[in-house]
Amino acid sequence: MFGIPITPHPDGSFRATAMVEAGRSSAVVKRAWVTFGSTWGGSHVLITALDDHGNVMPRGVLQADVPNNRRVVLEMPSGAVMVTVEGRTDPGAVPAAGVSEIWRDYD
Repeated sequence: MFGIPITPHPDGSFRATAMVEAGRSSAVVKRAWVTFGSTWGGSHVLITALDDHGNVMPRGVLQADVPNNRRVVLEMPSGAVMVTVEGRTDPGAVPAAGVSEIWRDYD
């Protein structure tokens, strides 16, 4: 898993972007997931997968209220090339996000 750096602003808002490819958009990655969690308070998050034309992918959207010490997971649809993670935290909350991948098996 590689992390997606998130730095909340003083008002609790945050935005981050990461490159992620899965399925038809990748020669090496079969499937990928974005995981978002929140500690020391809750967070509201919107995770959005984008295709190679910059369009939001219909099955690549997750909007969630994430309670303290919990997480949500969104599988990236085949063809995703980028993901955005944005939202707002409770005062003092620490959000975290990462991408997990399963590589293609060529055996």
